[in-house]
Amino acid sequence: MSESPWAPEPSRGKGAAPSGRIIEIITVALLALATVGSAWSAFQVSRWNGVETDDARTSASYRIDASRAYALATQTVAYDAASVSQYAQAVSTDNANLQRFIRETIVRPRFLPILDSWEEQIAAGEVPTNLLQDQEYLDELLGPSQDLDAKALAASVQSEEAGNTGDDYIRLTLFFASALFFAGITASFRTRLPKLLLIAASSATLVVAGAMLISYPVA
Repeated sequence: MSESPWAPEPSRGKGAAPSGRIIEIITVALLALATVGSAWSAFQVSRWNGVETDDARTSASYRIDASRAYALATQTVAYDAASVSQYAQAVSTDNANLQRFIRETIVRPRFLPILDSWEEQIAAGEVPTNLLQDQEYLDELLGPSQDLDAKALAASVQSEEAGNTGDDYIRLTLFFASALFFAGITASFRTRLPKLLLIAASSATLVVAGAMLISYPVA
């Protein structure tokens, strides 16, 4: 006649039932796995929080540099516009010495090709290209700030992803803690059926947690 699952287990002496020892071994294994999983998840939470902080700091640094680069670009545009205005006055008064002085002393060397292009357009009876509509000119000046903005955005996205991964590991910690709880309270019951149910619950929780763990990145 089979033993009832509600029957108390024999004492742990020499006459202890093999099934009782198996339950104890399985319980210890589940406790070990749940403990290691919880510790690993907590470690990963700490690591990903650090990654999130570092990426956020990097993003902020890039944004500061982008602001500086943009300010320098706008100042350069204003300087070039002022130089063109002075040069235009010298051209209108046919003052060759002043034109040469402005070209050699005031105008930026990298702006001279644009100035020469304008003079060629004027000589051909064309209207010179508006400075603020010259995309190549604007890209040259605003390109560095735009690149830094893109890097800042990328770092910000990485920071957000790191924070989300840290949250995932926090949820995973709860799964391992639940498995640890189910396995830990088996000793509170003397009958076999509650222990088996708790072991099954702990095992199922660990399987789910393990599947989640495999899909998460490691910091």
